[in-house]
Amino acid sequence: MRLKNHYFLLRHGEPTWGYKEIIYPKGNEHSVSLTELGKKQIRTIARRLKREKISLIICSPYRRTRETAEIVAKFLRLPIIFDKRLIDQKLGVYAGRPKTEYYQDFSRDPRKRFKMRPKNGESWQDVQKRIKSFLKDTEKKYQKKTILIVGHGDPLWFLWGGLKGFGNKKLLELDFIKKNHIKVGELKEIK
Repeated sequence: MRLKNHYFLLRHGEPTWGYKEIIYPKGNEHSVSLTELGKKQIRTIARRLKREKISLIICSPYRRTRETAEIVAKFLRLPIIFDKRLIDQKLGVYAGRPKTEYYQDFSRDPRKRFKMRPKNGESWQDVQKRIKSFLKDTEKKYQKKTILIVGHGDPLWFLWGGLKGFGNKKLLELDFIKKNHIKVGELKEIK
């Protein structure tokens, strides 16, 4: 895909729940905030982004991403545009449960996660569909802008892959073999 814009992708800072062990809190995924370390991570990135001439910030409306974007927006003196297509993957019945349960059921063959959907949740294909819609609309609406997108792990992974022109096989290789998934508080640049 030939891009009209220059993109930076930023995953929210460290959240207040045990994100390494537990899938976001059930019924509370919208209200999880950042830890003090998470805020510090983002302030460091915001100082770096001052040099990048960011034109606009587009963000998932969840609290942890909103707080992340607000820290950056304050440094850059920019408004924030919220887009619900950037929300985290909906994991349905697994919300609030240990990640080991989800991975036991869905990670034996990660390729299946593209079509397998947790009860009341989304498959990776569902997430890709809304991310592709977001990217198409953003590329149509803006030209020659430097855009910061603040979001969550899997949606940003798919957005990054889409911007780079990667297929699912390449995305899986980068994530599961090379361990190149966007980390909490990490910034990636796509020209």
